Amino acid sequence: MGALLRPLMPIVLSYGVTAQDIGEVFKTLYLETLTQRLKDQGRPATAARLALMAGLNRGEVERLLALRSERVRQRGRTAHRLDQLSRLLALWHDDGRFSTPYGAPLDLSLQPEKGFRTFLEVVEAAQAGVDPSLVLDELLAAGCVEVHAEKFVRCISRTFIPPGADVSRIVFLGQHVGAMNASMAHNILRAPSEPSYFERVMITGGPVSKEFRDVALNHLNTDFQQLIEGLDRWWEAKEDEFSDPAGSRYGLCAFFFEEQQPDRGVEPHQTPISAS
Repeated sequence: MGALLRPLMPIVLSYGVTAQDIGEVFKTLYLETLTQRLKDQGRPATAARLALMAGLNRGEVERLLALRSERVRQRGRTAHRLDQLSRLLALWHDDGRFSTPYGAPLDLSLQPEKGFRTFLEVVEAAQAGVDPSLVLDELLAAGCVEVHAEKFVRCISRTFIPPGADVSRIVFLGQHVGAMNASMAHNILRAPSEPSYFERVMITGGPVSKEFRDVALNHLNTDFQQLIEGLDRWWEAKEDEFSDPAGSRYGLCAFFFEEQQPDRGVEPHQTPISAS
């Protein structure tokens, strides 16, 4: 458990999260999981029953569940915004209206201009918001686009990663680290009839220099990025083929990490560098 949580502690301290806050998060997660287990067993998940089984008092259970409902609503709004901007960038690369036959995103005009698609059109096509200037500000801040001659917007990244240490980036972290943990938990707890989720790890056989790190990152950000973009197009095509409103969302996450050596007095941990 310590190795799992240790990499997150600098973020916790940077955001002024107290030990009490962390304790309440764990209590709430415990109650959520306990509630679902009771429902799966066909038993009522009342506040009194939850309090008895969790070793808490009823008033605390009711308070924690009420706070959770509000956090879920706020997190849902932020996650929806991230999805909108990611969808816009994918559309800009893959939709023939906004890209070349070779998949390169077109420069888009900020104002209606003969012979040019506009930034407003891609925003509307992606349903990314009612204020194109706000969308542009978000993409500029994330380093996804550049404005040239104050007339054209050029897309320079297919992946939207929120900049800086803000709430959106914390939601981004939670989504992807949570997804990784959920996949590993699935593989540990799955029934024999359930499929094993894809899970691969590649690590050097021993300690290497930081020059290796730099060479590896450069390779991943060039050659491997091309592979990811091709996979992204295949993914979207298959998504249309298997579209099902009653289904679930599935994803793939890739990241680079550094493993601290045990003799440094720290448990090995993973530091995400990039994700898609």
